Amino acid sequence: MVHERIRSLRKERRFTQSMLAEKVGVSAQVVSNWERNYTSPDLEDLTKIAHSLHTTADYLLGLSDEFEDEMREIKQLLETKGYNKPVFFDKKAWFGIQPDEIKQIDNYFRFLLQQKDIS
Repeated sequence: MVHERIRSLRKERRFTQSMLAEKVGVSAQVVSNWERNYTSPDLEDLTKIAHSLHTTADYLLGLSDEFEDEMREIKQLLETKGYNKPVFFDKKAWFGIQPDEIKQIDNYFRFLLQQKDIS
């Protein structure tokens, strides 16, 4: 499964084997071997592959069908804008929120996005 997902995402992202190899710090032959299922990436390389292909190690390993690491990308975007720890990424705070409160948060966020589109 890992080899199929590496190949598929690499092609989807329009990377050559050489391009991915450079990002991971291995040779193109190593990437070729992974994709042909001759060898498997070690944990360190798997992390680099996931980061390079904008996915998660869980997706590459077949533990998840969500191939985009959207939360990481959102966190990185917010950090570039100066928000290091926004409250909506506070995991402990989310455990006490009730379903109706989540709906209110979702509605308010949608309202804010609509206001932005109008401007």
